[in-house]
Amino acid sequence: MNAAPIFVPDRLHIRHVILFLFLSNSKITEIEERMVEVYKDNAPQRQTISRWVHRFKNNDFSLAEKARSGRPVELDIDKLREVVESDPFQSIRELATVMGSTHSAVERGLGALGKVKKMGRWIPHKLSNFDLERRVDMSRHLLTHHPNFNWLNHLVTSDEKWVLYENHHRRAQWVDADKQPEDVVKQELHPKKILLSVWWSVHGVHYWELLPEGKTITADYYSSQLQKVKSKLKTSPLHGHRVHYLHDNARPHTAKTTKSLLATFHWTVLAHPPYSPDLAPSDYHLFSDMHRSLEGQDFKTKSEVEKWLKKYFDSKQPEFWRKGIESLPTKWQTVVDKGGHYV
Repeated sequence: MNAAPIFVPDRLHIRHVILFLFLSNSKITEIEERMVEVYKDNAPQRQTISRWVHRFKNNDFSLAEKARSGRPVELDIDKLREVVESDPFQSIRELATVMGSTHSAVERGLGALGKVKKMGRWIPHKLSNFDLERRVDMSRHLLTHHPNFNWLNHLVTSDEKWVLYENHHRRAQWVDADKQPEDVVKQELHPKKILLSVWWSVHGVHYWELLPEGKTITADYYSSQLQKVKSKLKTSPLHGHRVHYLHDNARPHTAKTTKSLLATFHWTVLAHPPYSPDLAPSDYHLFSDMHRSLEGQDFKTKSEVEKWLKKYFDSKQPEFWRKGIESLPTKWQTVVDKGGHYV
């Protein structure tokens, strides 16, 4: 069954109804009760009904608002909608100033309009028009890369992630009303961490490593990692198939030496637009899940981190890896549909 449509009366409609009920010989209390019954939270205040009934008793049947010194006029719902939608970041106090009304009146008006305050999500980058166009073009190209998406079974993707030794996260605690929650140690400004590199596909993880402390990814180091990955793939379900390779645009990934090495592998390197973690399976799927699993974990040594990661990777079912890769076409299509904006 379809829900009944929601009708939000404007101020002129309210005045017509008050006049109709007045002419029907209804008293102020009866008018109020009837309007609350019909309009619920959108019914006018009793003082508003009284003011209009007083005018009608004086044979003033004009429904236009008269200017009154020292009293704000009724809130113009249509004007409020226009003001809010022109700048949705305004506070109720700011809206009240613009509308020449009270805080409570604006608050009720926002409720009548169905407006609620929500925090915008964080996005990784403010995309320029050129960025948007590149994301659309590359996504459209990937959607038409082949007549079907069977090639996703041969796609390998890689990325890096910092793993913290101490993973404290402050969360709300259920406590008695007269009790205080336990204190949570604040994360250090420069916490101890180690860099994880991982290569995976629908078949699971093919190779991963933790970099030595103090080591950073350079083009030469990344190339040495790729050689190890290529060796691992020879004993994987991908052996004998043309590999499609997806990585981001970090400098070591796009360096001339890296490109030259990949050319000797005869892999198909897929286009990946800059500033697009929402199109990188490691970011939107693997690392987001890993981050949640790491909450509350404390490590003392690199070997403890390695032990935890091995257990984490081994715990994932085949469906987990396949879902992360096979969701790519949907994300590419969403980027095209949204004109390049983040998924």
